[in-house]
Amino acid sequence: GWKVLILDNHAMRVISAAVGMYDIMEKRITLVESLDKKRAPFPDMGAIYFLDPNADSVAKLVADWSDPSNKRLYGSAVFLYFLGRLPDNLLAQIKMCRPLLKRVKGLMEINVDFLAVEERAFTFDMRHAFPSFYLRRGNTPIELDIAEKLVTVCATLNEYPHIRYKQSSGICTSLASVFHLKMDEYVSQNPSWWYHGGPVKNQAANRERGTLLLLDRADDCLTPLMHDFIYQSMVQDLLKMDGDRITFQAETKNDPSRTEAKDVLLDDRDSLWVELRGKHIASVIETLSGRIREIMNSSTGSAFGGKKQQQGNLSISQMAAALKALPEYREVMSKLSQHMHISHECMEVFKHNGLYNLSELEQTLATGKDEDGRTPKLSDIMERVEQELLKMRDPKARLRLILIATVSQGGLRQQDRRRLMGAAELSRKQIRTLNSLEILGLSIFASTEKNRLV
Repeated sequence: GWKVLILDNHAMRVISAAVGMYDIMEKRITLVESLDKKRAPFPDMGAIYFLDPNADSVAKLVADWSDPSNKRLYGSAVFLYFLGRLPDNLLAQIKMCRPLLKRVKGLMEINVDFLAVEERAFTFDMRHAFPSFYLRRGNTPIELDIAEKLVTVCATLNEYPHIRYKQSSGICTSLASVFHLKMDEYVSQNPSWWYHGGPVKNQAANRERGTLLLLDRADDCLTPLMHDFIYQSMVQDLLKMDGDRITFQAETKNDPSRTEAKDVLLDDRDSLWVELRGKHIASVIETLSGRIREIMNSSTGSAFGGKKQQQGNLSISQMAAALKALPEYREVMSKLSQHMHISHECMEVFKHNGLYNLSELEQTLATGKDEDGRTPKLSDIMERVEQELLKMRDPKARLRLILIATVSQGGLRQQDRRRLMGAAELSRKQIRTLNSLEILGLSIFASTEKNRLV
């Protein structure tokens, strides 16, 4: 029969990243509820719990079945699914709750303690992992949390990987050691589980075991600071996003002169986004423009008077407007117009913020060569950085440029640092951020000529 699905906060994020509400309803789920909220009773329906295996969620699960008045919250069939390994002490708590135990029809560790954000990308949704690694806050070693989550990824992908890492990185060495122990433990406890390159040839793909490559962010702090012009990077860097959701002003259907806020999800369910997100913004606009022209040059394109030479000269906004005159292409039109609008917004910010010249300066700082392949003087580059800082209105942009200058040069000379700090007018919090580079093992003051790339 129909069932109720109950999720804690973490499980909600894991499930939402993988499937939509329609997919859930197709599996005879009539209602999705939060474990953290007070819920109405459905005594005639079974219950499916998807939970993070932590003490708080297990306590709330037990509380659902510990009502002194013996009022039943759900029916007699309860299924318990945990995202990762359920510790023995928490399993014991479940066993001690008799009203729950007698209704449990299934309990399973499903090994999906990660967010599948893209077809080939996942995250552990650990927002404080980065400072925890380098500042060592909290009682539980961060390596243990990550290793256990990484085991669930490997279990899902049927991978028992070789581990490679930079031996001089204490973080990678520690994580590799803990993961190796946890992965071996999982393999020994699950004899029926198979892995690629393993002994069960009839199930494993015809390839060798995979390789897990562990990288330390301290080895490359420069790349995430620099601007790049891949479509996905620009959208996430320049536009306002909330997770996968982006909001922009779109023309209303009935009155093109008015605009309204429109929410759009940029995820793997948008095939055009999947196709374009890894391409350079120039290639994206070229692709979108080409497809619009194909539609306009089709039989329906006769609505434009067949003026193909004029169609080739249309601007981005004119092309988006032209699509709206083709009702039979409404679905295609919607996606093309949407991405044309988003790419147009990216280019507007690109031009407004002078990112072409800024990116050239960033590349010179990073490579030690200018656009003509010449090696400029350090003093000339510092002057360019100073002038750029004086033009910038956004405090975050100023901090970003000083970080790039500091990291790329292996630290700044005292006179250069004073000069740039004066131009940037950083807040105390931003200065602490800049100085925290030392926690990553980076120098903020230049010591020798060898540390300078330009």
